[in-house]
Amino acid sequence: MTSRVPGDWYRWIPDQITAEDYKALPEDFCRTIEVIDGHIVKCESPSRMHNRVGRRLAATLEQARKPEPCLMVETDVDVRISDLPLNLRRPDVTVFRCLPHDRRLYATDALLVVEIVSPESSYRTDTVDKKAAYAAAGIPVYLLVFLDQAGEEVELIEEHRLSEGRYELRCGHTRRLSFDDPVSVEVSFEALTSL
Repeated sequence: MTSRVPGDWYRWIPDQITAEDYKALPEDFCRTIEVIDGHIVKCESPSRMHNRVGRRLAATLEQARKPEPCLMVETDVDVRISDLPLNLRRPDVTVFRCLPHDRRLYATDALLVVEIVSPESSYRTDTVDKKAAYAAAGIPVYLLVFLDQAGEEVELIEEHRLSEGRYELRCGHTRRLSFDDPVSVEVSFEALTSL
């Protein structure tokens, strides 16, 4: 939290926030929300398995990067879809073009986003709302990772590719994830979940 933010900062949050309002919010709070058409949406804390799969998938994608083009991989980072109205999401994993650390990450910089769908998450949000938002923002690849009902194993990974402004299901991966663009990846589901 910056020293400019008062201790009762949450009392002055309007019903609809702007990019300037968002900038004034404490960083710790911003890590727990997304903003849809200027409205704050609180994100639920993910399960340990959800976090493990995200962390391991991010590490796999990071290790698969080549020197050119320069790509970065982050987990749970703001991806700005629009400034007016303010729209930002926090994908579980994002692969994007290299940017200076002080530059905001916009959806136009993202090449691949991942959402992990687990029993405690909102199925509709990940499979409909975010899918439509990411496609409209022009993000080329969207991976949906589905955990089983017990939330202990990866059951399926859907690979969606942008085509004429909409995502098309390119492949439903079972047991292992394998693709070549924007990075070349080959990883078993077991490697993403095992202790």
